[in-house]
Amino acid sequence: MDIPTLSNDQEIIESYRKGDREKALKLFCTQYQQKLYSLAYRLLGDHDDAMDALQEILIQVERSLSAFNGDSKLYTWVYRLGSNVCMDFYHKRFRQNSRLEQDDSLVRSMMTPIDRFIEDPDEMCEKTHMEYLVWQGILRLPALQRMVIVLHDLEGLTVSEISKVLNSTANTIKSRLHRGKVALRKILNHDFKAKDFEGLGCFTIDSSGELV
Repeated sequence: MDIPTLSNDQEIIESYRKGDREKALKLFCTQYQQKLYSLAYRLLGDHDDAMDALQEILIQVERSLSAFNGDSKLYTWVYRLGSNVCMDFYHKRFRQNSRLEQDDSLVRSMMTPIDRFIEDPDEMCEKTHMEYLVWQGILRLPALQRMVIVLHDLEGLTVSEISKVLNSTANTIKSRLHRGKVALRKILNHDFKAKDFEGLGCFTIDSSGELV
């Protein structure tokens, strides 16, 4: 994961504290929007759900940034907020009116174009095919196991960073990561086929725990 620079984060915080909400949110979207979309998409498995979650994340950021006290790095705070929103969406995705009742006009105006994940099998290269199949297996995992694997293996956070994001101990994160990879290995080794990918083969995890 490309860790945002401290100077950029500081500019976001200072702009917000000076009352320039528009500049702060614009800087925030430039810095974090694509990363948060990636997180939401990988956790929820659907572009439209990810976009809804992203918009709610940005609304919460705009509302809550004044409460950021600097006890952690801004990106840790951002990933914690984003992870919580995505899990809330995951549990409420079939309910109505799960969105916050809040004016989101500023958020909408500051959002930049999103680089969508490729979902059409005909447009994917071999590497993307493999990544998609593994990701489809990840989506079958329990929510907490999926979360740590997405944050660790797809978003590139360390165990220490994930423990701060999820407010858990490093040992708890390691345990969830191990159990998640064991479960994922079983999914991928039992003739798992993702939708529209029949005949493309199965993928697994090697003895070191790496996806192959």
